[in-house]
Amino acid sequence: MLYSLLLFSLFNSSCQKEEDQLPVQDTPSAENYSSARLSDLITSTNIDNPATYKGMYVDDVGDIIGNTTKENNLLDYAADKGINAFAFYGLKNVISSSSNYAKVRSFLSKCTQYGITTRIYVIVHYPGSVNGNDTTYIKNFNHSCIYSSQKITGINMEWEWWNGATTWTTYKNTLKAFYNWSKRMSPELTNEVYLGWFKNPVNMELTMANEIVKYCDRIVVHDYRVAPDVGYMEERMDYLGQAAMSQGKTKKIIVLFSAEAVFMGPYFSNNSYNTAYQSIVSQYTSSAFPGKSGLRVYGWQVYNYSYAKVWRP
Repeated sequence: MLYSLLLFSLFNSSCQKEEDQLPVQDTPSAENYSSARLSDLITSTNIDNPATYKGMYVDDVGDIIGNTTKENNLLDYAADKGINAFAFYGLKNVISSSSNYAKVRSFLSKCTQYGITTRIYVIVHYPGSVNGNDTTYIKNFNHSCIYSSQKITGINMEWEWWNGATTWTTYKNTLKAFYNWSKRMSPELTNEVYLGWFKNPVNMELTMANEIVKYCDRIVVHDYRVAPDVGYMEERMDYLGQAAMSQGKTKKIIVLFSAEAVFMGPYFSNNSYNTAYQSIVSQYTSSAFPGKSGLRVYGWQVYNYSYAKVWRP
């Protein structure tokens, strides 16, 4: 405990953040809203400025966890950039063995000390991938934790049906299953999805949007351009917003930037992640589309750590 306090004190006094860390906001208690997920409560907020959610996908997590130098480099980077959420690729391969639990608990506890209050397990599906044990691994790991600061707080479903990774029907059924499972967990896990496109099949955009909005807490919508571009996302957001309105909800949207060289990597060599988001704020504020009032743009996320640290060290 003394070591943790000293670490926290040193971190606060010596680290100059690129972007100010947002304070943790008060959230209505679940007991008061037993009939709805907290994310689905109607809100008058259309876009959070500054961003509430500031996330980053962390790749190669199996090489980071347990390596003190790599852990500290990642956490120092997050602190400098004001990041408060991690979405982990490859965590399945680590927590599939209980022999790794201790080092994962230690790492996630350090994440919490650095202000990473959202710690997401990404569930990826692609042709030939092995799936089916994710919920068991997460449940068993979280049950091994004494403190909430050590736990996985949510899941991200990255099943790209639009690219042929699976069928829409399989995706829809799996989405519902993950949602219901995450709601039964104690404490409840947040549930988010990564959305590319409404296709495969075509001409089902609003049907697809309705299912996604119904069975998740927030949606990560990619803006894979060379600079922030709300127009590129507007059609997808419109369908999502219309679906949310029809269900009496406002749905949280996370804008996903890619730091890959073919997308916004070069942009980030001269602009911060918050600068990119401020461009989104400006464009989104002046935009107009039918589903807009059904959405709450909640923040940004960057893909991924390996690319990000190259273009924005």
